[in-house]
Amino acid sequence: MRAYLRGATMAGVMAAHVRRMGYSARAHSNAHSELLHLPAVLMAGLGELSRIGELILNPFIGPRSKSVLITTDLPLVVDKPIDFGLQAMCNLCMKCARECPCNAIPFGPKVMFNGYEIWKPDVEKCGKYRLTNMKGSACGRCMKTCPYNREDLVESERLLWLSIEVPSSRRQLIEHDDATGGGQRNAVKRWWFDLEIVDGIAVKPPGGVNERDLDPSRTDKLARAQKLAFFPPELQPPGGTTLQTVAPLDRAAGLGAYAAAESPLAARRRRGRGVPEK
Repeated sequence: MRAYLRGATMAGVMAAHVRRMGYSARAHSNAHSELLHLPAVLMAGLGELSRIGELILNPFIGPRSKSVLITTDLPLVVDKPIDFGLQAMCNLCMKCARECPCNAIPFGPKVMFNGYEIWKPDVEKCGKYRLTNMKGSACGRCMKTCPYNREDLVESERLLWLSIEVPSSRRQLIEHDDATGGGQRNAVKRWWFDLEIVDGIAVKPPGGVNERDLDPSRTDKLARAQKLAFFPPELQPPGGTTLQTVAPLDRAAGLGAYAAAESPLAARRRRGRGVPEK
């Protein structure tokens, strides 16, 4: 929380400085913003969407970055995006999907969602697992098992540069990450948080779901059984819905929406023919 507040403070200070220079400027934090942060961060070239889903990953800062934006009419030169090779890596590597305990991360290709292409996760599965699972919370397995989020910083940087400069090495790097135990449990730096409430008291359950080890054999079985749903704007609760209002999601409709989702290639072909978007 302290880091998020520091980022918001820095953005406010920078915006105030730009205003003193005679230009308009406003800071936008995650908590109070009139902008969609994901597209802005992508267009700024600060990272790419990963297979984990609605999460921007930069190999050199990992997947846990938070954004604070400043809008201004100060003339600026836009930096060119860096090609990290992340899309190619995520096409090959399915470790986050394999290790997801609720099978919410897709094994398949990207789809079009709300106008952009993405490996769209099943947010209902993910949310219910983290919020209602009495034997596990604060999951985070997808982030901790990502090969771009290793703890051995010196070796990690060497492997990252190798994946960028030698694309043919990416398959070997993914296999190397598994072989060396990348993303396995660390009893000293616990990233899982298993609790079960018994008679009103939080206790450690006898078999915590987030305490299992890495399992490379899970891929085929989970991929065959995977059924994902997503909820475009027309399937989401209407505007004005409050926390006091019950607005259940129509999962059957969400499953149908995912099954009928347009592929990025089909979307590009449709736009190339000049067919107006719906």
